[in-house]
Amino acid sequence: MDLWEIILFFWAPICRHIGYFKDLNNNVETLNRKTKKLKRKHDEIQAEVEDAIPVGKRQKTLVENWLTEVRNTENQVDSIRLELALRRICTDHSSRYTLGKRVVEKLEDIKKLNKKLKAKGVFDKVAESSRHPRVLEKQTSLPRGQQSTFEQTLEEIWQCLNEEENGIIGICGMGGIGKTTLMKEINNRCTNTRDFDVVIWITVSKDLNLGLIQEEIGNRLGMKFDRNEDKVDKLFARLKNLRYLLILDDLWESFSLIQVGIPKPDKQNRCKIAITSRSVAVCNAMGADKSIKVRALTTEEAWNLFCETCGDAVLLSETRPVAEEVAKECSGLPLAIKTVGGAMRGKDKKEVWRNALRALEGASPEVSGMERQVFLPLKLSYDSLENDEIKSCFLYCSLFPEDYLIPIDVLVRYWAMEEGFIENVNNLEEASNKGHDILERMKDACLLEKVSCGNEFVRMHDLLRDLAIWITSPSSSSIEGTKFLVKAGEGLVQPPEEKMWGGVVRISLICSKIKHLQITPDCPNLVSLFLNQNSQLRTIHSNFFQLMPKLQILDLSATGIESLPMSLLLLVNLRVLSLRYCKDLVEVPPLGKLKELQILDLSESGLKNFPQGIASLVKLKRLDISLTSFTTIPYAMIYGLPSLEEVSMTNLEEHVDGATFSEAVNMKRLRSLSISVSNLNGFIALDMFHRWFSGLTSFHVTVKSAFCLPLSNKQISIGECDKFPCGIEGLIKYAFSLDLYKSKGLTSLSKFQGDLKSLRDLRVDECSEVECIIDWREVGDDAFQCLQRLDLYSLPNLEKVFDGGAPPPLNTSLQNLRRIWVDECEKLRSLFSSSMVEQLHQLEELTIMKCFQMKEIIAVDKLPHNSFPKLRVLRLVYLRELESICSQRFMFISLEEMKVISCPMLKKLPLFSSSIHEIKGNIEGEREWWEGLEWEDEKAKSLYTRIYKGP
Repeated sequence: MDLWEIILFFWAPICRHIGYFKDLNNNVETLNRKTKKLKRKHDEIQAEVEDAIPVGKRQKTLVENWLTEVRNTENQVDSIRLELALRRICTDHSSRYTLGKRVVEKLEDIKKLNKKLKAKGVFDKVAESSRHPRVLEKQTSLPRGQQSTFEQTLEEIWQCLNEEENGIIGICGMGGIGKTTLMKEINNRCTNTRDFDVVIWITVSKDLNLGLIQEEIGNRLGMKFDRNEDKVDKLFARLKNLRYLLILDDLWESFSLIQVGIPKPDKQNRCKIAITSRSVAVCNAMGADKSIKVRALTTEEAWNLFCETCGDAVLLSETRPVAEEVAKECSGLPLAIKTVGGAMRGKDKKEVWRNALRALEGASPEVSGMERQVFLPLKLSYDSLENDEIKSCFLYCSLFPEDYLIPIDVLVRYWAMEEGFIENVNNLEEASNKGHDILERMKDACLLEKVSCGNEFVRMHDLLRDLAIWITSPSSSSIEGTKFLVKAGEGLVQPPEEKMWGGVVRISLICSKIKHLQITPDCPNLVSLFLNQNSQLRTIHSNFFQLMPKLQILDLSATGIESLPMSLLLLVNLRVLSLRYCKDLVEVPPLGKLKELQILDLSESGLKNFPQGIASLVKLKRLDISLTSFTTIPYAMIYGLPSLEEVSMTNLEEHVDGATFSEAVNMKRLRSLSISVSNLNGFIALDMFHRWFSGLTSFHVTVKSAFCLPLSNKQISIGECDKFPCGIEGLIKYAFSLDLYKSKGLTSLSKFQGDLKSLRDLRVDECSEVECIIDWREVGDDAFQCLQRLDLYSLPNLEKVFDGGAPPPLNTSLQNLRRIWVDECEKLRSLFSSSMVEQLHQLEELTIMKCFQMKEIIAVDKLPHNSFPKLRVLRLVYLRELESICSQRFMFISLEEMKVISCPMLKKLPLFSSSIHEIKGNIEGEREWWEGLEWEDEKAKSLYTRIYKGP
């Protein structure tokens, strides 16, 4: 090789290395320009990808790799820019050379990326058919039927998802009731609509893992996360551009959507989140706009599903009767129906079916699969309860019979006593508050059911009761420590064998048919014994209580016992003794030895003589002797009991007189008082009494009144008085409820003036002299400002409910009134003046019955705009002269139910909504009346006919 060739061989590398140093500034400008151009192309392709993914496509691998390379190159270029900025184009030759080399290398990388971009066919389509379609269908089998419980719930959920105001929907119910099945149907229904860009199903289950939720959402969207990448921001950036439906199945605890990267659904993004949970509280904590309770199947639906699962064996004449009973034991729970049905499939021997029925009735897991597939999944709800107190309450509920309406006050009182709540709080009221709080948590966890007959009762689902019995059974594989013997509601004629009593802590034989307890069971650990509602129980062995040293709760209410054995006095730890409604009871032993007794209920018992020894019960906190016929009552002794907090002695054979009642002021710990008095003289004017009375948290005082149902925890009932009691105003001002029955000397309530401002409920019944309830000219601006319920019955001289025109402009009267019920007020010709209507913007329910002279409901001058904005229920019954609700045309914008019976003169209906196309609710009335109605046009008639139900 000659010299020239040698020079040429080394010249190119030398020039390249010199260029790193010499051309740095020009190369940086070129790099910036080409990087910006590459970034624009990256963003265009990324936008194409994001547009394609919501419609069921997925990013091509080559495209995904190219985009990743571009982002990496951009990061490296940014690093070079930062170093250049820090060095300010330094004059250090070594550093300048190194940076120059890196710049040239990045220019080469960009050149390669541009070359890949131009490769034939690679970027013609950035996405291809996805492995992640818009909706992933789920396998499901929903119990069918046009009007089935599940179909109705399914439609309710679907409607909620389509309502703009509902962003987050909770679907709640006990385990195994079908929440997941319903949501699988909702998921599958989305395949036939374009309502959502993507439907994402996440099964959360017991252990909440936010990272796993992020990964599953990312996988569903075809996303990949780098190790150090911020998942929250990346998920949020993707989801904010999608209209998604996120289904979170089996959620046990709440979490923050922001922490995961999930945009909150709202009216703008039209996204939805549906949550299934056993806990209403979890749904509320997640911000649910609406929660839907999933109901159990009806008997017919349960039978159909059972037959479908079990096969033809259930239809055999020999097995069907027993099979129907077996199906009923599943209590409408689809999980149990399918488990039991599967276990009994192909069984055609009636003996086998009878054995299965016996096992189910006794909450025994003998039926194949019951323990593993039903009890253990249901037990997760029990295990998840936050503390042992709530778990104890759940187990306690199983002591009551199947389908039993459990009185909340009884449950809380007994259980609070046994659990020692009363020892950790200041009084019975605080113990009760704590118990009620725990019951609410159990309702939220779908472990207790609310009942429609008010807030005084709860009910336990049969399968949950079976679960509790299984947990506490001595033979259960679930070792919880506390063991029960529960035979409640099984109709036992004989008590369980003595050997079964030993070792258990709680025994319940409620609603049995036991006539005699001629045994002496050895029960060293027994704490609670429920023998109530054994109406045939007559005798108890003299030594029956001898070997029950730890017994704290003894309920013998509604039994036929005539006396109690002396062994009762050995129960030195007894805290609760209930002899309520023991009509045949004539004597009890002296009770002075029961030093730990805190609750004694003798109400409606047959005792004639007041029990001896009660003066020694220094720990007694609650005493109930209502509706008894004691010949004498030692009031001074009762008022002297130092720990007494609650006393009930209403409707006694002899009413208490005022002078005796005045001694009650010495009861310093008293919080609740129910008492009947013959008159109010002797104490009503005492300042000391008023100060004491105002401090009570609960009272029910009846003055010469027949027994009245309580309306609130502070009630005055006045009945059958020849002359209206003088000085009653002093008590009424403390009351929430006032009940007037057959009281004379009263023409209106205007005389009470400011004493009515705290009243919430008013019931006036058979008060023949009442002419109006309130004359606005005689009362203050705040009379009836808290009134929520007004009931008027059999008032023959009532001509006006409200007289004197309308309340003054700034008057707050009646602005909280929610219910009005008027019955048999024969002289009433109308109910409201038009100006009176302005006060009734909270009214929800209006019932008018047997007001035979009533012509119209509202005597109109000029009806205010948007009258009765919250009225939901209107009942008009036996109003034979009623011609119109109001002669002026107006609308009930919230009306859901209207019942019209025997109102032959009523020919026109008000509108149900501001837009007739939004009509909702139902109308009930006789066919003849309906056909005689007059309509503005045929279109209105057609629309209203849709919601007419007939008689």
